[in-house]
Amino acid sequence: MDDLLIGLQMILADPSFAENSVTLIVVGVIALAVLVRSIFGFGDALVAMPLLLLVMDLHQAAVALVALVSLITAVVIFGMDRRRLDLAPGTFILAGSALPGLCGGLWFLQSVSAPVLTTVLGGAVAVVGLMGVITDPRRWRIPPRTAGLFGLLAGFLGGAFNVHGPPLVIFGTAAGWSAERFRVTMQAYFLAAGVFLVGGHALAGRYDSGLLVQCGVCLPVVVLASWGGRLLNRRLSVERFRLAVYLVLLLLGLFLVLQSIRGQ
Repeated sequence: MDDLLIGLQMILADPSFAENSVTLIVVGVIALAVLVRSIFGFGDALVAMPLLLLVMDLHQAAVALVALVSLITAVVIFGMDRRRLDLAPGTFILAGSALPGLCGGLWFLQSVSAPVLTTVLGGAVAVVGLMGVITDPRRWRIPPRTAGLFGLLAGFLGGAFNVHGPPLVIFGTAAGWSAERFRVTMQAYFLAAGVFLVGGHALAGRYDSGLLVQCGVCLPVVVLASWGGRLLNRRLSVERFRLAVYLVLLLLGLFLVLQSIRGQ
């Protein structure tokens, strides 16, 4: 029995075992995050970031990994839906106006500490989710000409936290986008913003060999989770989809707040 315990301790103390365990956890988190993203069109970062921070030492490394996976996911989903593209009006305005916001968000990521910001972000996301659950977002008076403002805000949150979704959710549900249009339009945004965002992280030197290996290992689950989420997305009615989107925001916002409080 003593020999068994000693052997177990040696395995657990082996750096390669710890490294492999972290990689497996990262793959599992990415699979769950991409599934959520493929069903609702967003939410991967809101799922992945709090969980990855439990196993990754650096907040910036986690942000860079999720940004790269998000870009790959957008490419995969766009490839699957290429024959049924139904982009919403204002898609290119949303994507174009996000670029200056991304620059501000990347600077913010480099300059400001994470815990307080995560609490504020989680609280804001939870409030948006609660409003969407108890009211009808289609009655919110959001004129189409404000697409640039929502794109700018989405870019800023994306650069700082990889959390582009909430402003786009508010704009899209107020405009009455269907589940499929929502999903495809969000991927168009993520594809355009992702190229710029990943380039910014690369210039900052955040993609070392270890991070690229983790991303490579995640590729098979990205494809499988994207395919599974696509099937589930098509089975949601407009009303159920809208309610589910805001419930996801509410739960993930609360999770971010609780995670930040525990980490302080």
